[in-house]
Amino acid sequence: MLLLAAATAAYTFVVKTIVDTAAALDTEANPAHNNARHYAIAILPLLLGITLASGLSNYFQRILTNVIALNAVGEMQKQMFASSQTSDYASFAREPIGERISKFTHDVTVVSNTLIRVLSNLVKDVLTVVFTIAAMLWQNWMLSLVMTVFILAFVPIVRISRRMRGSARDVQEHIGVITSELKESFSGVRMVKTYGLETRESERLDRSFDLRISKFLKLVSQQACVDPILEVLGGLAIVGVVIFGVYQVSAGLATPGSIVGVLTGLLILSPRLRALGTLNNAAQEGLSSLTRIFDVIDEKSAIIDAPDAKPLIDPRGIVELENVSFTYMDGTQALSDVSISATDGENIALVGLSGSGKSTIINLIPRLYDVDSGTIKIDGRDIRDVTLASLRKSISLVSQDVTVFNNSVAANIGFGDLSASRDDIVAAAKAADAHDFIQTLPEGYDTIVGEDGDTLSGGQKQRIAIARAILRDAPILLLDEATSALDAESESNVQAALERLSNGRTTITIAHRLSTVQNADRIYVMDKGRVVETGTHKALSKKRGGLYARLRDLQLS
Repeated sequence: MLLLAAATAAYTFVVKTIVDTAAALDTEANPAHNNARHYAIAILPLLLGITLASGLSNYFQRILTNVIALNAVGEMQKQMFASSQTSDYASFAREPIGERISKFTHDVTVVSNTLIRVLSNLVKDVLTVVFTIAAMLWQNWMLSLVMTVFILAFVPIVRISRRMRGSARDVQEHIGVITSELKESFSGVRMVKTYGLETRESERLDRSFDLRISKFLKLVSQQACVDPILEVLGGLAIVGVVIFGVYQVSAGLATPGSIVGVLTGLLILSPRLRALGTLNNAAQEGLSSLTRIFDVIDEKSAIIDAPDAKPLIDPRGIVELENVSFTYMDGTQALSDVSISATDGENIALVGLSGSGKSTIINLIPRLYDVDSGTIKIDGRDIRDVTLASLRKSISLVSQDVTVFNNSVAANIGFGDLSASRDDIVAAAKAADAHDFIQTLPEGYDTIVGEDGDTLSGGQKQRIAIARAILRDAPILLLDEATSALDAESESNVQAALERLSNGRTTITIAHRLSTVQNADRIYVMDKGRVVETGTHKALSKKRGGLYARLRDLQLS
């Protein structure tokens, strides 16, 4: 960049030399004639040398600045993802997934483009401005003072910049909203088409697209103010140089070459100063995106290991909730003074109406959230006093919403234990009653299941999830509506696999179908965040007027 800036500024000396040489050659009797001839002979290689230096330095600086910017942005993305992985589960519930994805894609692209422009334009153009001004002052310092007119642009550009950053943030936040809406619409395309909602969805997204246009035009109108300001001031500077330069030449205070040299310098400066002005526009947009990126990187998790946390070693799986209360950030109280216990190897069930707090309990046990009051204990130890890694290693989860990655069947099962061998994976699949259907897939265990397991049925995905839990071999098993979305035959197969999985493990089951929890050692009936009944299926069924009995009668009818 130094070489490029120096080569660019050197053009002012070349032009001055050419003009002064031409003036000297006009008069054969001029005593400077012989020197002028030598100057003329030297100008061509000098000009070629400057051009070559400028071209090569421009080539290398563009490559190197892109390498620096792209590596910096790549590191940001890695830090963002690492921070997202360690952030609270609650942070994902607060922010739409599309908004977070937009930060990884759109905001990172904006910052990447800004870094490239700042590295290549800001440094290069500032150096060029410095060298060119120095060259102009060297040739004619009085005439060069006309450049001070550009100081007038400072105040309005600063004011415009402040407004631009706010407008840029509005644009980027709305792009996050559009990303969320697109994800939501594409994910629900089956329902949209079945219900004939294409027009409604188009109108909804059209409003978002139109709002983005209006927000972006507001930003563009602010950005557009910078160029005209600098263009007008540049024109005034050139007019001043011409008028004052003519006076200096006529008064014998300067040579024509120095006047043309200063004028050349102004012509070099003008586009550089305009580029710096528009670079300010990009910088404001980049800074706005950078703030959103750092919001992700700097996000601190509230769910962390206590300073004196110790690992759970060979946990038996005794789970106890003692007077637990919990309220979500929006003020919804999910649990109030709940006490539940499950000894090692015991199978307990949580039943109740939707919104009674069952899933909240499932989320509190692995510390996806922390309780507001009360304690949750594993083997008699408060889970806040043990390391998160050891706590979660002792827990397996099988839920209604099965997570299947766009990877092979073997890999999806292997997520239960990343060190497992192929034989271990096959054994887990057999125990989950999944081996037979896996064998019928095009490439068996190496079959790629597609995004969200689209090539598999609900029952098949559920059995893969069970195989994953079997492979994990954790002493505590959490079952969250694991069979509620399955047909009767699939439910029967999955239920049999779940019974094998539950054997010898402490199992906490959430179920709406009471038929799936009839054999539970103990059933906790929940209502409005409280435990209202406790007992076996048989005992609770006989309790006249009880909530469990009413739920059973409703399902039977």
